Amino acid sequence: MLTADHRTILSELALYTTFLTGALSPTAVPTFCELLFGGMLSEHGFVTQALLSVQFQCKWSSYHHWIVHGKWHWKSLACRLIQLVCTQAQKQSSDNEPITLALDDWVVERFSDKAPACRTHHQHSQKRNRPTYIWGLCWVSLAVVLERTMDEIFTAIPVLSFPAPASGNVSKLKIAAAMLKVVRQEVQQIPLRVLADCWYMNWTLMQPAMEMGYEVIGQIPSNRALYTLPEVPVIKKRGRPRKYGVKMTPEEVAKLPEHKVTIWMYGRFRTIHYRSLICRARFLKGQSIRVVWSRFENDKGRTENRIFISTNTKHEAVEILRAYSKRWPIEPMFNQLKHTFGCRQLWQQKLRPLLKWMHIKMAGYALLQLLTVCQNRACLNICQIPWRSVDTVTAGMLRQALAKIIPEFAVREGWNRYHQKYEFPCSKPDVPSVTERMKVA
Repeated sequence: MLTADHRTILSELALYTTFLTGALSPTAVPTFCELLFGGMLSEHGFVTQALLSVQFQCKWSSYHHWIVHGKWHWKSLACRLIQLVCTQAQKQSSDNEPITLALDDWVVERFSDKAPACRTHHQHSQKRNRPTYIWGLCWVSLAVVLERTMDEIFTAIPVLSFPAPASGNVSKLKIAAAMLKVVRQEVQQIPLRVLADCWYMNWTLMQPAMEMGYEVIGQIPSNRALYTLPEVPVIKKRGRPRKYGVKMTPEEVAKLPEHKVTIWMYGRFRTIHYRSLICRARFLKGQSIRVVWSRFENDKGRTENRIFISTNTKHEAVEILRAYSKRWPIEPMFNQLKHTFGCRQLWQQKLRPLLKWMHIKMAGYALLQLLTVCQNRACLNICQIPWRSVDTVTAGMLRQALAKIIPEFAVREGWNRYHQKYEFPCSKPDVPSVTERMKVA
């Protein structure tokens, strides 16, 4: 029997699903809903496993044909997902706080030489049981970072992914810049902030991002040339004015005043020693940025010096450090997509069907994360585990709870063609469930 919390979660899930169906034709929506809920509940990346998680009414070849030859584009679904997640992120944040986007890439190992967009990649984890170079598919993903109000935990929700091509001159930096352009076109009036690690902090990505109005915050290598602002001469001289000041070598950085602060970062209170200054970066062609040199305290002493920058010079050093810590949720997001939601098993013979199925799986994962963020109290009531913290709920816990409810409904019959919206038949007592029909038989 469904409780009030179950009805709240299902009504919110139906509302999100109705919004996503705007990217498809009305005749394709029932098939899309079956694959969406199946991909949401399945732990594997195969289409057959997704269909076995729900009540499907067509043959498997029909779903395969719709993914491969269906006249719909994966980018349209991604744009609807961007609008949905960014709208919810704007509701969760304050008025002047920009929406935070995290950018990174992850590799899915492959064995077949015929897999689309596969090539040899360097294994950065440097594990002893892994080779230095692996054959696989490198996905460049963009995620929106939201904060759960109940437990103050940051959550990354994927909205767009594209693989690095097997050949050609298209790099991951150009793919990331194209993703940021798509998000800016869909969300035009909302301030945006992008977080990236050392590999993406380059002129190829930062220059178009700054032109589109993004705030860029990230970590840079220690070998980047940074200079102080040039002194304004009292008496004007002939020639072009100086563009750079003194080069910020380690000796010059040591002359800056050092500050010590203890703030909540990465799940606990951390003590940080930092120095900050407004500089000009040579790799940004003289762009003024706020630079923070920081070192963390741990059990072994202080860590090595890390350099963080922000294109917004009005930011304080502590704000930059706290903002960059929001990039970390994208790492557990990759782990959940790859191992818990079966994206390591995604398989299609061509790239376009692979992108379609990938974004359907991402949409299912994103809907679960949105439910944990926006309907946290109702999620706690239906999927609370005794040995977990009181205010803790994850997408995996919610998926296990919904796996006992959604298979009871005929997913295809939930689409209301007249009103063009999706409805779970939880308010119709005359519709028997699968368990009741089996008892009657």
